[in-house]
Amino acid sequence: MKRVVVTGMGVVSSIGNNTQEVLASLREGRSGVVRAERYGELGFRCQVHGAPQIDAESMIDRRAMRFHGGGTAWNHIAMDQAIRDAGLEETDVSNPRTGIIMGSGGPS
Repeated sequence: MKRVVVTGMGVVSSIGNNTQEVLASLREGRSGVVRAERYGELGFRCQVHGAPQIDAESMIDRRAMRFHGGGTAWNHIAMDQAIRDAGLEETDVSNPRTGIIMGSGGPS
């Protein structure tokens, strides 16, 4: 029988940029959704958003950052957090038996 073991987690979201911040926000009922004035100026019917407040460029190598959009950079940071949380070394990450499962949300 094959097994799956969750060994590490990472998260970048509008309510926190790591698992501890998100857990605290959830416990306190804090929302990450804010009014987006620019959306009104552009004529959007929905004028709120919940973007993470994080400086991805300071956390990702600039050569790698050239290939990342906003969402991809946030995914990169969350996966780095999960790898560190799991205590994985470079050899573990490149092992064909190691997998990283991630999810990403976007606009509706």
